[in-house]
Amino acid sequence: MESVRARGGKADSAEDRPVWRNRPFLWLLSGFTSSIFGDSFNGIALSLWVLQTTGSAQRMASVQICTMAVAFLFASFAGTLADRMDRRKLMLLSDWARCVIAILLGLSLFVMDAPFPVMLVLVSLSTFAGLVQGPSFQAATTQIVGPGRIQQASSTIYLFDNAARISGLALAGVVVSAFGGLAAILVTSAAYLLSSVCTLSAGRFPSPMLSTAGKEKRSFLQDWRSGISHIRGHSLIRSIVLLSPLLTVFFLTAIMLVQVIAVGEWKAGPVEFGLIEMCIPLGYMTGASLIITFGHRFGRRGHLVFFGLLLLGPIYWLISGLGSPRLAIPFVLLGGLLFSFCSMITQVILKLEVKDEWQGRVYGTMGAISSVAPSLGLAAASMLADRWGAATVLAAMSMGLLVLAIAAAIVLKPIRNYR
Repeated sequence: MESVRARGGKADSAEDRPVWRNRPFLWLLSGFTSSIFGDSFNGIALSLWVLQTTGSAQRMASVQICTMAVAFLFASFAGTLADRMDRRKLMLLSDWARCVIAILLGLSLFVMDAPFPVMLVLVSLSTFAGLVQGPSFQAATTQIVGPGRIQQASSTIYLFDNAARISGLALAGVVVSAFGGLAAILVTSAAYLLSSVCTLSAGRFPSPMLSTAGKEKRSFLQDWRSGISHIRGHSLIRSIVLLSPLLTVFFLTAIMLVQVIAVGEWKAGPVEFGLIEMCIPLGYMTGASLIITFGHRFGRRGHLVFFGLLLLGPIYWLISGLGSPRLAIPFVLLGGLLFSFCSMITQVILKLEVKDEWQGRVYGTMGAISSVAPSLGLAAASMLADRWGAATVLAAMSMGLLVLAIAAAIVLKPIRNYR
């Protein structure tokens, strides 16, 4: 199969053409989209099985805790692996392992009526197998498109990611309802298999091992420690690794509180609640589309990050005081758009500034932090909302975000001054 190097000699030759004409990138993007689609089916089928079989919220929470713990404990090590091995092989092994585990899950739960602990073990193994996928994919696509196309590629990935999640969640419910949980799990397995076919079709792409040829070999733990030290010692990377999870925590928590307010205080009907839910990913996708179209004209990207961050707090404070779901819809859409701007631009900066041989470890470490931070934020906000009301908590949190945004704009100079 023709390799990236054979076609262009160097990965950065891809800068001469837009990403939608870059065949290796499109194949990897297709595989990534298929994998996300499979994750959505998997999540719906397993959640319904746990709730219908056990009826226990604690059992449901234990599944989430297990997956979160696996990601938190091993994601940074998975990132190190992505910097030491052939990323294409890692992605293939991840897809094949999850494909087999999905089949085992389907047979265990829906054919053999296996007990809950068996499901917990298989889900944990699937999570573990999937940890190398993200760092390997992000680092590989950076190499394939070249520095000049990173912004366009990142926005495209973000757009397809959300499209796959929305369509996957919607179709998973239909499949489970019409054909049962086993069918949904088999779709999951097929999606992972299709992802591996797309990765194979992308051909070979540069490996970080090639750039370290002839250098002194280091142990796995030495590479892992050097990755942590690299993040701590690089002010811009450290700033983004700290800011990105905080931004995600706030946004996901704010969305959860808006949903509670919509049902509990605004008495939103199914149509109104559905419109609010639709506005969230629509905001993401609008932001991604704008960056794809006008991103090449953006200057002072660091200023854009903090411009969006400073506006997010006041927007959700305004939402907390509204009395109607219809009034909230445009502001929810705007919130999603601003969040997508902030998060995507920081990801673009990260890809541009982190050298290829460090990208797996940086993304792995961010994945470890991001796996636990949102869950803790959601748990804390839900307890406070039960006590003082969702609108009160959202208003307080929004003002807290404004203060945090002002402090971050002052303290995180490497992001603020980035062009």
